Amino acid sequence: MFRRFLTTTSIALLAAVPAIADGPSDPVVEPAPTFDVAQPVSDWTGFYAGANVTAGVTGGGTQFWGPGIQAGYLYDTGEFVFGGEASYNYLIGGDHLGAVDAIFGYDAGNVMPHLTLGGTYLSNEFGVSGGAGLSVKATENVLLNARYRYSYYPGVPAHTHQGIVSVSYRF
Repeated sequence: MFRRFLTTTSIALLAAVPAIADGPSDPVVEPAPTFDVAQPVSDWTGFYAGANVTAGVTGGGTQFWGPGIQAGYLYDTGEFVFGGEASYNYLIGGDHLGAVDAIFGYDAGNVMPHLTLGGTYLSNEFGVSGGAGLSVKATENVLLNARYRYSYYPGVPAHTHQGIVSVSYRF
């Protein structure tokens, strides 16, 4: 009986020798699953041109409005957007309104809040302007914009408050 025990134990130990020779092995740990989260891809860089409608009021209470056109260029750095825009409006009543603005915006995907700073021309008077707005990409090539502009004309002196709504095509 002892001989049978000794034989069984010897065979079991000999069978275990290759496993023991490798030493203790680390448990197999499966890596945690990873998920790729798609980041919205948005790029505001490029030329654009379009049509707008403006309405406003002068400091003296005179109201004005009229159709217009605009064209500009934006450069997207990934987080911030810089650019410039020139616009012209024919105001009902015969006046002309022109503006050149620098645009400083934040790239929030398909939405871009922005500030503007520039110069304006109204009825033979030059002025300075500043404003704020929100641009939205309806598609990759169609931009919708709403903006407020305050303009000051030091030669008169006078000021205007102006709202602008526009649609543009981005090239």
